[in-house]
Amino acid sequence: MTPEELHACYVANHRRLYLVALAITMDRQTAEDAVHDTLEKLLRHPRQPTDLLPYVTRAVRNTAIDLMRRRRFDGLPADDLLVAKDGESCEISPSMLAAAFSHLSRDETEAIWLHVYADLPFREIAELRECSINTVTSWYRRGIDKLQAILDNEHESS
Repeated sequence: MTPEELHACYVANHRRLYLVALAITMDRQTAEDAVHDTLEKLLRHPRQPTDLLPYVTRAVRNTAIDLMRRRRFDGLPADDLLVAKDGESCEISPSMLAAAFSHLSRDETEAIWLHVYADLPFREIAELRECSINTVTSWYRRGIDKLQAILDNEHESS
């Protein structure tokens, strides 16, 4: 891949790449670092992948995981990250949603973030995670069910 091809891939997909990293890091700066570090690495060690976007996306995800291992974040999303994707208001406060997400597994959280916020179809998440689509949909459904139960309990107790 040439620097121009990598640049074109980044320009066309920067939001997606950032959101993939954000699904792992739950930290804006670390997600940006993951994307930047990945692009820098790919420029220094160019390869010729058959399909550039999946290759870069997987590289961003792997870099985000590496950064998390080194920095040891708790994985709780920052309150300002948990807003409706389309900007609509909702009755659930960001801090309540952040607390609910803390009860989910890393796999469930990542499946929800990648599907809802990064708009990735389950097939692409499965390819990215190197697992079956059934596993991804199971993580997603189980995570959504847990979030709903937790938030329903919060609503009933308030």
